[in-house]
Amino acid sequence: MSSLTLQTGDTPSILIVCFRFIGDVLVTTPLVTSIKQSVPGATIDYLVFEGTEGVLSHNPHIRNIIAVPRKGNNADVLFSLLRRYDLAFAAYPSDRTLLAAAVAGKRRIGLIYSGKDAWWKKIILSAYHFCDDHVHVVTNILSLLGPLGIASIPRVAMGYNQSDMAFAGEIIPANKYVILHPYSRNSCKYWPAEKWGRLAGLIQEQTDCRAVFTTTPDHEDMSYLREILATAPHDVLTFKKSCTLAQLAGIIKGSKAFVGIDTVVTHMAAALEIPIIALFGPSLTRYWGPWPNGCVEVSPFAANKGVQRTGSVTIIQKDWPCVPCNRETCSISKRGKMECLEELTPDEVFIELNKSLGARG
Repeated sequence: MSSLTLQTGDTPSILIVCFRFIGDVLVTTPLVTSIKQSVPGATIDYLVFEGTEGVLSHNPHIRNIIAVPRKGNNADVLFSLLRRYDLAFAAYPSDRTLLAAAVAGKRRIGLIYSGKDAWWKKIILSAYHFCDDHVHVVTNILSLLGPLGIASIPRVAMGYNQSDMAFAGEIIPANKYVILHPYSRNSCKYWPAEKWGRLAGLIQEQTDCRAVFTTTPDHEDMSYLREILATAPHDVLTFKKSCTLAQLAGIIKGSKAFVGIDTVVTHMAAALEIPIIALFGPSLTRYWGPWPNGCVEVSPFAANKGVQRTGSVTIIQKDWPCVPCNRETCSISKRGKMECLEELTPDEVFIELNKSLGARG
């Protein structure tokens, strides 16, 4: 490959590197769809951390997924990939991601942050794009296709198969249901337990749907769920079995709608193109709002606060002067809480959910 430009008949080997969290891996999938649409002969592999590969497992355009431990330098794996690929993408602006792409690719394209240490990253990359948090993360990632002459397809892909859909039927004894996902790895994104309980009550009192809470293997999450269920109607449903991410995708796809906080599962639900309500607190929606597939705006939630709707995605966030602060602690709280999330009410969430359910029919 003598240049970065790719032609329809080319057969390049491509590696996409994303050493970060599950959600960060998921939002790189528009690269795969875009490349395979323009260059069908391309073979695409991924290099990710163990535990994040589940969101890629049923993507038909990915040949191989290499998953390495998060801890350790993984030098043996990187050495085995030395210049193996015609092209490598550093799809997250971390040093570890950039160095892996630099080792594996004969040509390298990557996201980088501007700053005093950007000089060495420019040297090891064949082309780069400065990460800009004023536009959406998907837009930033798709900007990497520019040097290749490939048209962008702004669609996040979350795979599942028929067995995953069958699994949904096994564990949820309801034809019409709304999925509620209250967990995050960051406590600053949590909504109060009693408000989840009240929302579940509103769903079951005022719609023909059952409220279904997701479960996780995490003990703290399950303790939180017990708090929620203590305030919810006795007949709300929860998962009775643990599930893979693909099985969870099948469950979400079969639902009438989804309500979740700022977490990877909410991004999965958006990729599955069902009506979703996303509860945001301090985060930047212009950068991290769940991506509505097919959107051509550089930032579909540029207002960055209040109620915002694009496609099947509705984001609810307080319209306060301090929102979004993009911090993990609240500067105005005297009780150590994220006040912008604490003040979102079940009634205002249900109003938006009911609109989405009505629009779907």
